[in-house]
Amino acid sequence: AIKAVPTPCIAMLATGGHADSGDVAPTAPPFVVRIPLSDHVVDVRTINILLSSAQSREKCLKIMQYVAKLLAYAMMLVSSAISLAPQTVDLTREWGKRAAGLAKGTSQARRLFKFFRWVKHFEDFPAMRAETTLWIKMTLLLSLAINLVADISEDICSLERLGFLPAGTLPVWAELNANRCQLALAIVEIFVSSVRVTRAHGKCLLHASTTSRRFLSMAVLELSKFVADIGKALWDCELSFASELVFIFCGLWAALVSTHKYALKALK
Repeated sequence: AIKAVPTPCIAMLATGGHADSGDVAPTAPPFVVRIPLSDHVVDVRTINILLSSAQSREKCLKIMQYVAKLLAYAMMLVSSAISLAPQTVDLTREWGKRAAGLAKGTSQARRLFKFFRWVKHFEDFPAMRAETTLWIKMTLLLSLAINLVADISEDICSLERLGFLPAGTLPVWAELNANRCQLALAIVEIFVSSVRVTRAHGKCLLHASTTSRRFLSMAVLELSKFVADIGKALWDCELSFASELVFIFCGLWAALVSTHKYALKALK
């Protein structure tokens, strides 16, 4: 007959001959990927939450757009600057055209996500009214006004770009003026973000905690995003000294920071 092994014996077998469970070596935690500046772990639940957010999907498309632009730029540079076999040059140019087409397609898809984005700016009015410093309050008001004008202008231009309006309906300067609004907005937002960084730094000095340090880091990242927006807007405004490569890298950095920001918002 099979005899039941007493519980202490099972414990000794499990611990390698030691009855005291305190001698058991701690198991290594499973490998996890955390979203920076948060306690959120990348798992199925997190991915589902992010996929259900339209802003998160739009920002992911923005990353894809600028990665495709970078690949197209690199392919065209390689095909023209490096001596390659004719067949290799043709293949490189073909892949460059495909990458450029992917960038254009994702840009058009993002325009659909961004329709009526200007409505969300009305949520910022309470914070603007609560501001006690007059010049900061005026700067916030200017930021809200430019945000509304820039996003509404982009929506109007998107109607023609996506085919809702016949080609040629809008004047040729409509898209350029919309991009100029984005340039003005980036300049104003740099001042607003600088104030937020200063205030976040002061709070971090008074009460250093994980939350305050993360808030400061997010404010610094957002400031860097608006600086990158200037480099991007200079090319969009077709200025003679603007660089396409700077435009691509600035757009990619802004996309990464925006994706991270809206991912944390969606996970709250």
